[in-house]
Amino acid sequence: MADANAFTFEVPQCEPGSSLKLQAPDGTTLKIPLPSSILPGDQMMMGKDAEGNWTVLKVLRSVPPETHWRSAEQMAAECQSGEAVKVRFDTTKGPIFISVVPSWAPIGAQRFLELIDDGYFKDIAIYRAIDRGLIQFGVVQSTDPRSTRYEKLPDDRLVGIPYAEGVVGFAAAGPGTRKSTICIMKADFRTQLGKGEMGTPSTETPFGMVCPESMATMHAVTCLGDIPQCGGAG
Repeated sequence: MADANAFTFEVPQCEPGSSLKLQAPDGTTLKIPLPSSILPGDQMMMGKDAEGNWTVLKVLRSVPPETHWRSAEQMAAECQSGEAVKVRFDTTKGPIFISVVPSWAPIGAQRFLELIDDGYFKDIAIYRAIDRGLIQFGVVQSTDPRSTRYEKLPDDRLVGIPYAEGVVGFAAAGPGTRKSTICIMKADFRTQLGKGEMGTPSTETPFGMVCPESMATMHAVTCLGDIPQCGGAG
């Protein structure tokens, strides 16, 4: 729903209690403080009051379709199976070990391991690390030779791997856009990400998971990030 006097938007991933900055259909820039009860994925309906000021009309929480997720025990076993590949990232907070499971997302896993072998992530910055949110890295400047080295990937198919705490996947801007930007979940986002019928092509297909011994280090990596909706520069 969107017209000059009303519109609806989905709450993005951000810290509880954040203020969202967005533009209304009439061009007004709004700064909307979020109550702690509002969650990412909620639908906020905005409208104008009698004085013409924008206000929150109501918030809708979508009930996600039932998805048959693999259990934590299954995922842990697969992370220690013969097909799993263990990689190490050295950060300023210490090493983070990740188990890559190719059967979860064959195309994505192959690209990730290619990036590792090519040294793509060497001396690269983590540009977003939000508590109870996610870690993101893998973006380079357009003048960096790495920016044009890799083609966008076709999507993998959903196989029931939830976006649980510690799960690793690609960031994407729509179907067929995965390339080199990586997301690590610092909380459980299965109600927002990776949903859909088994076998459906999706960008939201995890390919690995942070190893148990590295979870504390993962959570220690924190920076404000640059999400515009959370007050960043973009």
